[in-house]
Amino acid sequence: MNTEMGKIASALAQAQDEEPPLQLKLNQLSKILTVLVVGICIVIFAVGLLRSGISGDAILATFMVAVSLAVAAIPEALSSIVTIALAIGTSKMAKQHAIMKKLQAVEGLGCVSVICSDKTGTLTQNRMTVTDSYALDKSQKNLLMEASVLCNDSYVDEEKELGDPTETALKQWYRRERPDLDAFLAAHPKVFELPFDSDRKLMSVLVELDGKMQMFTKGAVDVMSARITQIEEQGQCRPVTQQDLEQIASANQAFSEQGLRVLCFGYREVAGNTLTLEDETDFTFLGLVAMMDPPRPESKQAVADCIRAGIKPVMITGDHVTTASAIASQIGILQEGDRAVTGAELDAMSDEELAENLEQISVYARVSPEHKIRIVQQWQAKHRYVAMTGDGVNDAPALKMEIGPCAWNAHQ
Repeated sequence: MNTEMGKIASALAQAQDEEPPLQLKLNQLSKILTVLVVGICIVIFAVGLLRSGISGDAILATFMVAVSLAVAAIPEALSSIVTIALAIGTSKMAKQHAIMKKLQAVEGLGCVSVICSDKTGTLTQNRMTVTDSYALDKSQKNLLMEASVLCNDSYVDEEKELGDPTETALKQWYRRERPDLDAFLAAHPKVFELPFDSDRKLMSVLVELDGKMQMFTKGAVDVMSARITQIEEQGQCRPVTQQDLEQIASANQAFSEQGLRVLCFGYREVAGNTLTLEDETDFTFLGLVAMMDPPRPESKQAVADCIRAGIKPVMITGDHVTTASAIASQIGILQEGDRAVTGAELDAMSDEELAENLEQISVYARVSPEHKIRIVQQWQAKHRYVAMTGDGVNDAPALKMEIGPCAWNAHQ
């Protein structure tokens, strides 16, 4: 349970299913009918006794009349009628290529006023392509390309791609520039690996290269920048300066404003054949790699349809805030006056502060599964009906939180 998968499983166990709006309305109707029927029956029973007098036969006859009235007032066919109506709605939705797992989801979707959507693979195509890179010189770019395929768990050949789209894009980038991908990887097997996780936002591998044990690390630019201590120029390493870091940040900003996802690469020499998390520091800067995950063609129209229907779309993603904002602006989610916040800013907000700003925030970047749950819960607290869409394992806890006044999952 201490693994990332275990944490998601724990969050799933803690997430509580809420009753859908139709069930809530039926429960309310049942309570109202119960009170009315019982009240009317009591009145009929009392009036009958007053008119006929209190006797054994009179009490029994009057009681039977009251019970008959109660039975007649109960809408026995209501459940059948509701089921038939929902089945018709489900059939119509199926013709629109929307498959409903639960009948009540048809009515639930009609109540939705907020849609919280994941970005990658949901609003975008999840087909990454490297479009640009940033390195100080050509020799460094060659090492940057090598690092991009060494610090990589995907598999790519002429016919298929297996693995994370970001990593397959890096290997395809190498293949476009150099034809020796398979031979290079075979000659430099991984000695040790520290897998990527969403807390560190880093991945590191240990490889023997040019007779030295080198650790190559890739990760988020903001995380890597804090760990870079050297820069290599013309084959010579020197201490990194504030100006260097500003140039890296400027290049990252320029890429992000184009809606590109940016990865930062660094390396260092390591003694030994294993790595620890403490080794992920004192890097020599290698460069940045920028890649595009274009929006789905239908995303912009879908967002426009939601806004026209009075539904607020919200983007929730693990990407950099600038990249997320650029994509959100392209498809119409981030409009004038709207805000984009990061997971760190979200952590710094109290529930009261978040509730005050909730209506203005349209983009959440660098978030964790726990953040997604909190966002949905805050909309629930405002008595809004929320749909959560996503296609990743880390979306599961938020997807489970179904409508109450509340949240509904529409898992794509």
